[in-house]
Amino acid sequence: AELNFVPNSAGRSLRLQRTDAVGVIYSPSFAELFGNVFYAKIMEGLAETFGEAGLDLMLGQRTESAGLPRIVRQGKVDALVVLAGEFGAETYEGLRDCPVPVCLVDTHVDALHSDSLTSDGFGGGRQVAEYLVDQGHREVVMVAYDTPIYNIEQRVAGFVAGLRACGIDTPEEQVVARVPNDDGAVIHVLGRLRSENPPTAVFAVNDTLASQLMSGLAKTGVVVPRELSVVGFDDDPLAVRCIPALTTVGMDKRDLGAISANMVLERLGRPDKEPSHHVQPTELVIRSSVTRV
Repeated sequence: AELNFVPNSAGRSLRLQRTDAVGVIYSPSFAELFGNVFYAKIMEGLAETFGEAGLDLMLGQRTESAGLPRIVRQGKVDALVVLAGEFGAETYEGLRDCPVPVCLVDTHVDALHSDSLTSDGFGGGRQVAEYLVDQGHREVVMVAYDTPIYNIEQRVAGFVAGLRACGIDTPEEQVVARVPNDDGAVIHVLGRLRSENPPTAVFAVNDTLASQLMSGLAKTGVVVPRELSVVGFDDDPLAVRCIPALTTVGMDKRDLGAISANMVLERLGRPDKEPSHHVQPTELVIRSSVTRV
């Protein structure tokens, strides 16, 4: 202390064969990560939990042609956290032989022998279906992006299962609309509203899509929820700012990060234990965007 001595981290890492750092990768870019409140809150939980354990977070570029991020190939991290974002199957395939433990956050890949954590998209989707039917809605539609992402598929499956449990047997292809983007969702829903059996409620796969849908409907004179009820998923801050306030499915996003970090710490302490998949509970948050019919 008198000499203000700080151990040389490079020398210490070489001697102990560990870096005391955990890498994080995200797609499409970290600029978008910190503009996405969902993943920003997860990062908060990761940083605080790793910090308390004496580990640093190192941000890495998405995987390259070699299949592994540079921070892994250069031996700069002891483990790797993958924030799902927009990563596709080729990324996860490239991580199959990763030399450090991998923890997937917000997705799950059966073929990848690694720890993973997701929110309960299936349970949340089912809650939405049961709530809408309880409010008298029988003609309903779900809009989801046409990207085959684990969480999207779980929410779709849960919503369809919830409808089935409530006695609504409409074919899935009529209930679920796969759209390329937010504008596509608006176009599809407006078209359905002009159909012979228009929906009385729509479930958007996340709050961003729900918000854009509500905005697009308002521009055409469709009043939410009087003419169409809307439900989202994630309970982002924008859900409260929507007019009317958005009914949605929420979860503790910071806890997603903290639990993920603890899964990594446990893995570093017990490298040979079986991989685990943690499912974080979700709950329906009722606001003003749904009306009884």
